[in-house]
Amino acid sequence: MWPFVGRVRELSDVMSALTEPNGKGAALVGPAGVGKTRLTDEVVALLEQTGCTVRRCYATVATSTIPFGALAAMLPADMRTANPLGRAVEHLLAEARPLAIVVDDAHLLDDASIGLLHHVIRHGHARVLVTSRPGERAELWQEGLLQRYPLGDLSRAESDELLERALDGPVDTRSASLLWSASAGNPLYLRELVVSGRAVGSLRVVEGIWSWHGAIELGGRLGELVQENLGRLEPSHRHALELLAYSEPVELDLLASLVQEEALDDLETRALIRVEASGRRTVVRLGHPLYGSLLRANCPPVRAQSHQRALAAGLEATGARRREDLMRIATWRLDGGSPISLDLLAAAAEQAWAARDVTLAERLCRAAVDAGGLDLVAHVFAQVLMHGRAPDQAEATLADVMSGPLSAADLSSLAVTRSMNLYFALGDADAAAAVLDRVDVPELPDEPRDLLKVVRALQNAHHRHVDEVLESTYEPVVPPLSVHMRLVRSLCLVHAGRYREVGEEIDRYDAEVLALHGDTPPPDHGALRVRCFALAHGGHLAEAESLALTTLEMSFDELAFIGPTSIYSVLSFCARMRGHGAQALRLAREGSAKTEEQPLIFDTIALASLASAAALCGDADLAHDALARAEKARRPAWRWTGLSVSLARSWVLAAAGDVRGAANSAMAAADECAELGALGSEAQALHDAARFGVDTSLRLAALTSTMDGPLPLAYAAHATALAHAAPTVLEAVAADFLRMGATLYAAEALASAARLHRTQGNIRAASQASARQALLMREFDGVRTPALRVDGLTHLTRRQVEVARLATSGLTNQQIAEKLHTSKRTVDNHLHAIYGVLGVTGRDELRTVLGPS
Repeated sequence: MWPFVGRVRELSDVMSALTEPNGKGAALVGPAGVGKTRLTDEVVALLEQTGCTVRRCYATVATSTIPFGALAAMLPADMRTANPLGRAVEHLLAEARPLAIVVDDAHLLDDASIGLLHHVIRHGHARVLVTSRPGERAELWQEGLLQRYPLGDLSRAESDELLERALDGPVDTRSASLLWSASAGNPLYLRELVVSGRAVGSLRVVEGIWSWHGAIELGGRLGELVQENLGRLEPSHRHALELLAYSEPVELDLLASLVQEEALDDLETRALIRVEASGRRTVVRLGHPLYGSLLRANCPPVRAQSHQRALAAGLEATGARRREDLMRIATWRLDGGSPISLDLLAAAAEQAWAARDVTLAERLCRAAVDAGGLDLVAHVFAQVLMHGRAPDQAEATLADVMSGPLSAADLSSLAVTRSMNLYFALGDADAAAAVLDRVDVPELPDEPRDLLKVVRALQNAHHRHVDEVLESTYEPVVPPLSVHMRLVRSLCLVHAGRYREVGEEIDRYDAEVLALHGDTPPPDHGALRVRCFALAHGGHLAEAESLALTTLEMSFDELAFIGPTSIYSVLSFCARMRGHGAQALRLAREGSAKTEEQPLIFDTIALASLASAAALCGDADLAHDALARAEKARRPAWRWTGLSVSLARSWVLAAAGDVRGAANSAMAAADECAELGALGSEAQALHDAARFGVDTSLRLAALTSTMDGPLPLAYAAHATALAHAAPTVLEAVAADFLRMGATLYAAEALASAARLHRTQGNIRAASQASARQALLMREFDGVRTPALRVDGLTHLTRRQVEVARLATSGLTNQQIAEKLHTSKRTVDNHLHAIYGVLGVTGRDELRTVLGPS
């Protein structure tokens, strides 16, 4: 049986309906596979624990025409024909009390069984629980006999939890997202995806993490379930669904022009399609993502091509006015075998790249190249190659195209792409600058010249002093390129540790982009990344994590290395700050998954993140290996991203037991950061050095006076308290860290406070600080740092921690005993021991020491 996840409220509501004095029963109503039977299993188990007699029956299509067919197992064999209902009731009355009758798939019940349940419910002979599909026979709750509880699909969080519990191990973010998208939260589909994926090897463990490899294919039991839900389809219905399978989401008007209106009405009634608003449009989607997979798999090739030709012609007839229309037409024409012009391929490739659909952009570019149109798609194709980790091929392609006869504007456009590839992929700053210089000629129009300024500033922002680059971002640049210079400026402000200004700059950027587009533009992943970094390193961890997870959900193409790689590093950083070592390591592994290939600029950050996470978990070998790979991937031109490697080096040394070497390395990293004006990274390095025993208080205090955000200020306060050996100040610093969610730093501050209290002879205060540290560390997972030495610490036992938390939440001793399924005397004894360990006399002092639960 799969784990029971979520449904806590539903379980409580159904139990109340079945056990309260005035309750008659409940009906769980939901589509196939949402977990009605699994929830019912939990209800039955709880009912039996209360001493209730449970009789469970299963209605089927086979028993739906047989009187009392579904309930036959709980009725007498000698049913009298004169009064079968009376005999059935008589038999039920002989059952032990209390009695509960549970019926699965009640929509398939025969009339006689429904009549019996009516009688039983009305006369209170038993409590009744049924499961049913929506839109089917509903007499039992429509007449007020049973309380109806609709059951929907699992949320994304519940789906992820179910996956990890079922597989008994972590699942990488990309795979969890893939399975969520495929199952749409349907637990049965999710289960069959897991079962089939494990059977064929698509779902397997890699370095302790479950991941999905390849495409999701429907087969075996999963295919049968999806086909069963689709049911028998009329030709007109299948035609409509197949068109939708190749086009969803598609405008209702376009689909309606190609199919019978009655067919769409029937399909919507059967929940096989969904009609919903999307901005100012009304669009149609399939009722479940797996319907499309099954329909496409079973559609004959000739008919599939016919569908796509019809869709392309239909959309062209409407004028193809929307931003994404050219992409759709080009795709349908390619798949449908229709002629397609080079101009359409080039325009569609531009749109696909702008939408960050790298896979589609590559396909359209290659189609154009095959047709002799390399010059039309060269700038997009080169970016596709760079993201696909083929920068040498991108450089050769652009060099070839730029050798031909081109206008100054076209030449500068290609030079921008070539320079970006040379710098961010090949790490050749001199060649990148030379390419821009060669095309910066007097006859170049203002807009292309402004673009060259933006690209120079962006590249300089990765290897020059932050003040110098910030100054250059205020040079006059005309719209729409001025918004990109604003983005470069926000990146510099992140480096400078001016995190509040970063948010303001990104807000202005978003407003200007919106004004330029006139409608809602596609999300800019660069702006989202910068905001994530500012939130995380400024100390707003919860906001950073939320935005980072949202960004990851924005259908990043696997080839788009820049977005996911840096976002994973933010999430791993936040997990490290919370003391969640295993999670930090998992996220860092995901972010560095492709770094064995051609290294690109953000790979240094990904590998440094992996080294730091491994070091935090005490895996010295992995940390050393990841750091060596990061050093190898590092380029002199990438000084800013290279700082992350220097920051990680100290923790790799610490993981190997060389704390003195770690301290020296942290100070060297701080000096390296100072040379570039990287105040944010410098503050982090100085704080690390303080954690390793170096007095960096004065330097940190001076540094953070020009920064903002609660985290840099807490760095300085922590270092100052350590330098002054002030345990009570350290406890206050721990509270500051805890408010941000930086639980690791809070625990370290408390550990230092406990040691200082003990050294100063204040044993009671030492025990209290130590106990608070222990409470925080109960949530840690495999974390090791020099400050968290366990020698001489007084910890509470796990059960004492539970009792202490419940006591500070306001529960009485009796309520705690009931919650922990133990006796009140045991709770009394635990509290007495806790008070003795902490040196307190009651709950008020306990709450003061530990804080409210």
